Amino acid sequence: MRILLLNDAYFLPSLRNMGHTVVFASLAPGSDLALGPDPVPLSQVLEACPFDPDVILYSDSIDLRLAFLGWEKVEVPTVFYGIDSPMNRFWQFDLAQVFDLTFLDQKASVERLATERPELKDRVHWLPLAADPAVYRKLPLEKTYDIGFVGTLNSRLRPKRSWIIEELKRHFTVTVFEGQGRRALPPENVAAIYNQSRLVLNENLSPGLNLRLFEAMACGSCLLTEASDGSWAELFKDMEHLAVYTPETLVDRAAGLLADDVRREAIAEQGRAEVLDKHTIAARTRVLLRHLAPLARRRNVELNRSRRAFFLGRACLNLAHRWPQQPVGKLGPEGVKLLYSQARAGLESADLHFEMASQALQEKRRSHALASLRRALQLDPTHLRSLWALFWCLRESGDPLGASAEISRLGQHLRRKASVGFLRRAAAGADLIARDYLYLGRLLEKAGWLYEPGTDRFRGHPARWNAFDACQMAISLDPDLAPAYVKCADLMEALSCPDFAALFLAKAVNLEPRNPELRFRFSRLLRESYRRRESLDQLLNYLFLSTEADKWERVVALNLPEPEWNFLLESVWRLSRQPVDKLDRPAVEAVLKSAATTIT
Repeated sequence: MRILLLNDAYFLPSLRNMGHTVVFASLAPGSDLALGPDPVPLSQVLEACPFDPDVILYSDSIDLRLAFLGWEKVEVPTVFYGIDSPMNRFWQFDLAQVFDLTFLDQKASVERLATERPELKDRVHWLPLAADPAVYRKLPLEKTYDIGFVGTLNSRLRPKRSWIIEELKRHFTVTVFEGQGRRALPPENVAAIYNQSRLVLNENLSPGLNLRLFEAMACGSCLLTEASDGSWAELFKDMEHLAVYTPETLVDRAAGLLADDVRREAIAEQGRAEVLDKHTIAARTRVLLRHLAPLARRRNVELNRSRRAFFLGRACLNLAHRWPQQPVGKLGPEGVKLLYSQARAGLESADLHFEMASQALQEKRRSHALASLRRALQLDPTHLRSLWALFWCLRESGDPLGASAEISRLGQHLRRKASVGFLRRAAAGADLIARDYLYLGRLLEKAGWLYEPGTDRFRGHPARWNAFDACQMAISLDPDLAPAYVKCADLMEALSCPDFAALFLAKAVNLEPRNPELRFRFSRLLRESYRRRESLDQLLNYLFLSTEADKWERVVALNLPEPEWNFLLESVWRLSRQPVDKLDRPAVEAVLKSAATTIT
């Protein structure tokens, strides 16, 4: 097969080793066709290619994303491989509409894309990351670290990671190798560390399978990894190929493996054998080729090419907004051109005009934005995003009464009535206050626009905001507005991010320390985030603050382990013997400190 490979060389060695003819076009050193940082028309790349390719394969990379123009015009079959998909679906899902085949690295992303866009069901596939056994291999090195971890620690950006390591350090010797950038050390050094670790710790930012999992296992070390979304179970077996932990089992699982050399090394060897057999880059390439072969034989691919321009235009704008310093940061004008070409061709939709309006608002071309939004609502009077954007467009255009009418209309559609004070301020064109933005956040939440991982809409025009962005504005205006922090916690929890939810709820608890419901919820989030001791602290506070008759039943329903249950009972007993006027925060902390020895 003759393949034109673009951007990243991930598949290049395997494709060539399997006898395929490949031309690699990239900014990377060693490229067959050396490209620059500016957007390049695909027609130029095809002209420079020494053969007529059967397939064009664009391989994504977190370090570099080159900008190519003219995907909507290409007649050669096209394939996209997207990585870090939970954080990149804001552009990868649109790009999947442009390519003939799409592969994503996380199963949940594939399932979500197939659900949201059923027409892509047969064109999108799961292709997990894999190990390179030439780098990540077993070495004749002595095991010198009980638990090794390679990665950057940042308690603000990766709180769960820091909390897991803190919990493990209370019981074991954990050696952390961190540095600047995404990869803390060169791959060869990382492979050596994995080989020297009795257990290699793995933690995920997003649910799914990351690269560390495959690489550590390929080195023949026992992997201790999060249960996460369970996608690991599609490929491996717990305590046969790897060891899985949860917030409840983390310490016991690590202790058992460190105490049992025979079992730990058996798991390590079985895991290594499984990875080398099924989960190398070469194995992934064979899967990829099975899908490419029938596609390459279909030289005239039949797709709705007119629809490609819309999705490609939106993807270009999102890429340009997210990475302005990368080559894709120059794709903004191309995105605008593609959208306007759709409108000129009469291929109109409310979505198209909303995208055109949002970009116009970003560029302060309000009259253009207003015309696009009016047209969007002619095409679809219930297009909620256009109603939302029209509120901001009219407000910025000096028509506060019209803006107030549009936000009221949106509230009626979503059955979220605005307060009289908010409507008065909106109608008068006055500055909105923190609680107004909190209302807008709840409105956006009702519409289903919660938060987009991987991109920062807050810094852009409000037309593209989600609920989280509106709540962030509320907090910036009033840092003491506890309900705004609670709403941010709601949104993070809905996205399966209990660690980030806990950070927001901690702020709310500090602002409303005598709110028992906040204490109870905070306790649960802390527990799900590997902070067991702090969780019990909050649970104890809940018991003393709550006046509800069923508070003990709620605690029993948590099914606490016996040591933690004993800790709670002993703490309650000790505090109940204190005079009422002495039950302040220092007294509670003293009891917690004296009773903490009951927790293993």
